[in-house]
Amino acid sequence: MAKWMTIVTVVVAALWSGWWFIGSRAAQQGAIAGIDAARAQGWTIAYDDLSVAGFPNRFDTTVSEPRVTTPDGTVEWSAPFVQVFSLAYRLNHVIAVAPPRMSFEVPGEAIDVTNADLRASVVLSASAQPVLDRSTVTMEALRVALADLWVEVATGRFATRQAGGETAHDVALSLSRLTLSPSVRAALDPAERLPELIDGVEIEVEVGLTDAVGPGRTPQVQSVLIRRAEVTWGETRANLAGEVSVGSDGFPAGALMLGLRNWEPLILNAVAQGLLTPGEAAVLNGGIGGLARSDGEAQVPVTLADGQLSVLGLPIAVLPRL
Repeated sequence: MAKWMTIVTVVVAALWSGWWFIGSRAAQQGAIAGIDAARAQGWTIAYDDLSVAGFPNRFDTTVSEPRVTTPDGTVEWSAPFVQVFSLAYRLNHVIAVAPPRMSFEVPGEAIDVTNADLRASVVLSASAQPVLDRSTVTMEALRVALADLWVEVATGRFATRQAGGETAHDVALSLSRLTLSPSVRAALDPAERLPELIDGVEIEVEVGLTDAVGPGRTPQVQSVLIRRAEVTWGETRANLAGEVSVGSDGFPAGALMLGLRNWEPLILNAVAQGLLTPGEAAVLNGGIGGLARSDGEAQVPVTLADGQLSVLGLPIAVLPRL
């Protein structure tokens, strides 16, 4: 009996080893094929080495000294390495780990990104034409710096998952303890009415797309259900909720409700940035104050239409195309 068990063990080990070497070769060829496909679409991609390790249970793909330039040549990304991991028995689940430092070159500027830990996890459907099932990005001590402009995030998490179908996804973002450089803070808070630290950002939305997310697909956003979009900055809190549709022109349109607490610093900042005149600020401040409840929170209607965001009928900002 022991002899047969030994034989079976040796055979299984040999088969698994063969599978790993075949799989590692396929992982390497797949990575190279993906790079070649991106190059065919106009991306410039260079690297020093591409290798696969991780025997016996993982395929660990490491690309050393990658350098990537967008098709229009305006952005270049470089890093000492990037790693992509997958389990040998679960190939549709991929984990990517970023290096502690990487950089982006834009015309005339360099953006440095550092972190204590930055990684992403992607799970695709197990099918011949895989599409995104769910994804997660986690970060610790992330710092993005452009000259004297920088932002640090103590911890953060971004996650998506299918919401009842391939073309709808729940999306969540959570950021804690955002520290702003003096230059960034001066741009966001020229009236200096808010603390240096943004306590947290919490966003929960459902995004409706025209197609599933996957290789060779180009989905467009057609609806956004905002369950919660909350910013806590000292004593000031803002929470946005509602539903937005995206028209054929790419502009969002819809009616939202904005919950505000201690909103006066925000209005003063809008005046300092030239978004509101002092007269408009007085009207807006009075209107919001008239909507405030006994607990100090006001529920303010917000309208997105004709490419503009309006609060109580006052245009505040130009909307981007989605």
